[in-house]
Parts: sequence; structure tokens; C-alpha cells
Amino acid sequence: MIKYRIIPIIVLAITSLSSALGQTDSSNNQQILLPLYDIANQTQEDIATILGPQSSLNAEDAKAAICANCQKYSYQNHRIVIEYTNDMADRITIHTEAHIWPWQVHELLGLPEALPDFADKDKMQWTRYEGIREVNAFLREDGMVRLILVKVLTSQ
Repeated sequence: MIKYRIIPIIVLAITSLSSALGQTDSSNNQQILLPLYDIANQTQEDIATILGPQSSLNAEDAKAAICANCQKYSYQNHRIVIEYTNDMADRITIHTEAHIWPWQVHELLGLPEALPDFADKDKMQWTRYEGIREVNAFLREDGMVRLILVKVLTSQ
């Protein structure tokens, strides 16, 4: 009889400890901010089904596109800006509002964990994701991410 009472107590203790360490508690995981592999190199129509309707940018912002024939649109109240090269999502800018640490970037974009290929006090960069030229996290003075810039096709 003692044997049957001890087992639930041990299971409860292990479960509580694992949750406290964040190993089984899914609430500690960041929600994907932008599913990058679903967005990168996709058409405006495909992206609209994921992010919702696009908004035109003002003329000055639209002129700042990476090429003369590129379209540049914003999504989700200008939080995400996508430039399309040859009608495919090429440069993706995410303006972060939440407190995001650089080591959370891969999770927020639905990417596998990887060490950055470059890091200094202002920027971290990853260049080893398949099908993505580079992922850049620009940092604030406090070390938090202020902007994420993804380059899919172009190097500009």
C-alpha cells in the first residue's frame, strides 16, 4: 500500500520540477511571430492568406525599395514590411515591439536553433539557414532586438 502512495508523489515532484525548469511547460515557449519558411520567396497572394491584407506604404517608403521594379508593402499595422523581387517575398523587415532577446529570434521565426555567424553589440547575423540568404537581428542598447531583417534572394 505504501508503494502505491509513493509513486504518485514521485511523479508529481518530477512533473513540478520539470515545469519549473521550463522543460515541459509549453507556456515558456515563444509564439512564432512570423513563420519564415511559409513567407520567404512566396507571392503576395500566398502571404495575404497568412498575414492578412497588405497596406500600401507612403510614397517615400515605397521608393526606398531595393530595386526600381520591386513592390514594397506592409502588413499587420506596419509591423511587417515585405519587399517583393520578381513578385516573390525577398526582404522581410519585422519591427519588434515586445521584449525579444537575440537568442529567441530562431524560435520567433520558426527556424531551428543555430549559433549566429556574426555578433557584436549592435547586430547578430545567421547565414546558414537553407533557402535564406541571411537573418539579421539589430539590437537596442539594452541588448534586446529592435528589428529583424531577413534577406531571402538579394544581398542588398
